[in-house]
Amino acid sequence: MPAAWVAEALEAEGDTPARPPTPVVATEPASWRTRLWIVPANTRLGVSELTEALGRSRDWAYRHTSPKATHRLPHRKLDGELVFLAGELRAWLSEHEEIVERGRPEGEESRPRLAG
Repeated sequence: MPAAWVAEALEAEGDTPARPPTPVVATEPASWRTRLWIVPANTRLGVSELTEALGRSRDWAYRHTSPKATHRLPHRKLDGELVFLAGELRAWLSEHEEIVERGRPEGEESRPRLAG
């Protein structure tokens, strides 16, 4: 390659403004409280992930996997460790949650209607 071509290419490159590097923004991974609802159904969670997702203690998790528990969490054991599937947990939560007040459909006014 002739030196003149290299010199010409370097000069041409000098005419174009250098593009600033794209900043790398480190985003924190979503917590399991959020991820539980968006990961594939066959995603496996351990006790730590379960407690983070549900905002409960380890004791609560073990009590709810006990044979004596009234509402047992769906779980498996792998080498003696508890394993939970995200899809089964989502179904269990939906089945066992208590709805205190249903949300209003979008667009519906939020103030109560007065009789009269």
